[in-house]
Amino acid sequence: MSLPVVAIVGRPNVGKSTLFNRITHSRSAVVHEDSGVTRDRHVRPAEWNGRTFLLVDTGGMTPIEEGLAFEHEVTEIARDAIRHADVIIMVVDVRTGATVADEAVARELRGLDQPVFLIVNKSERDLDQYDAHVFHSLGLGEVHPVSALHGRGTGDFLDELVKALPDTSARAERTDLRVAIVGRQNVGKSSLLNRLAQESRTIVSDVPGTTRDAIDSTIRWQGHDITLIDTAGIRRRHDHVKGVEYFSVLRTIQAIQRSHVVVLLLDASAGIVAQDARVAGEVHEAGRGLVVLWNKWDLIDKDDKTYLEFEKKIHEDLAFIRYAPIHTVSATEGTRTGRILQEVWKIGEERKKTIETSRVNDVLQKAIGKNPPRLYNKGTGKVYYATQTGTGPPRFRLYVNKPLFFPRHYVRYLNNEFRKAFGYEGTRILINLRERS
Repeated sequence: MSLPVVAIVGRPNVGKSTLFNRITHSRSAVVHEDSGVTRDRHVRPAEWNGRTFLLVDTGGMTPIEEGLAFEHEVTEIARDAIRHADVIIMVVDVRTGATVADEAVARELRGLDQPVFLIVNKSERDLDQYDAHVFHSLGLGEVHPVSALHGRGTGDFLDELVKALPDTSARAERTDLRVAIVGRQNVGKSSLLNRLAQESRTIVSDVPGTTRDAIDSTIRWQGHDITLIDTAGIRRRHDHVKGVEYFSVLRTIQAIQRSHVVVLLLDASAGIVAQDARVAGEVHEAGRGLVVLWNKWDLIDKDDKTYLEFEKKIHEDLAFIRYAPIHTVSATEGTRTGRILQEVWKIGEERKKTIETSRVNDVLQKAIGKNPPRLYNKGTGKVYYATQTGTGPPRFRLYVNKPLFFPRHYVRYLNNEFRKAFGYEGTRILINLRERS
């Protein structure tokens, strides 16, 4: 299923980014087995009361003249966020009162179909709760006094926010496997999707994607329905480069969140760039299955060492996804594309695999015997037992004396030992350390 989108808007310096950071702050106790994962700071998943949504931070909307037109570039991005959003948060500053710029932003929001929440930020004092009521003049309904910096009032506000989120359970596609094709612009995503659809011979349907403006293709492959989620065919209403990059991030994250397995397309003729690392980091953080394809392989001058050099490049620049299989293809010519659906299906099945508790502990004890924990943080770690707690991605819980006695590199070692024993090719393994009372 797709995640609902919540956009934060408002004039500059009212605390939008502070609120964004407050809401998206990680509450996960999972120990990350790899470092070096790059995150985009403008679009992040957030969770409250069991509901997960994508939160979008935007720049300040600034009128060029009082009460008239807005500064174009940043405001157009904010307007696109509003168009994509299921729920909108407008942030104002209790200390300044309702300004002309606030009134201009409110005019943009009044009468929209989506719910709008008016957040009166910087309300740290009891007196601020009374001052917040002056913002009723903006005509956006109830006001919510909040201190994003200190967290005051954010819990009550989020309780109301998640009630307004659309029910995404009805959006889930009837399919055996959802595969997102992601990568930067002009890397060949649409060409690959068209190639896969043709090779499957039977296109079951083209269905509207739950992300606005997107089209998903459901194909029939060896008796299974596979939905291909394309992130390429979406065009912006204007050509502002920042806007294009900004919302390509949003659509890519939406596609990743909806998928079971992701195909990350890299341009062999251009190498790895920062945007590739950013997308790979999103897949890793989301815990989705992953296969990496070097596309445009036909454009490369090759010898018997070329593939090994490209594989080494990925393992160096994207070390946190070493578990992902790597293949070379040419989407336009169809070279080696026939094995892709087999690969993603295999990874989808690997993500579902469960391991008996006795086998988990047998592998764990052998790993500890071969390389026992050392003194760390003024203590030595001790592992009592382990069990698998989930799949898709596989999750394991280790009961220990003190989690802080286990350095990151030792958790990574245990992760690698589990992978050697259990396989799990193409998927991240999550290890959670739990102190046993």
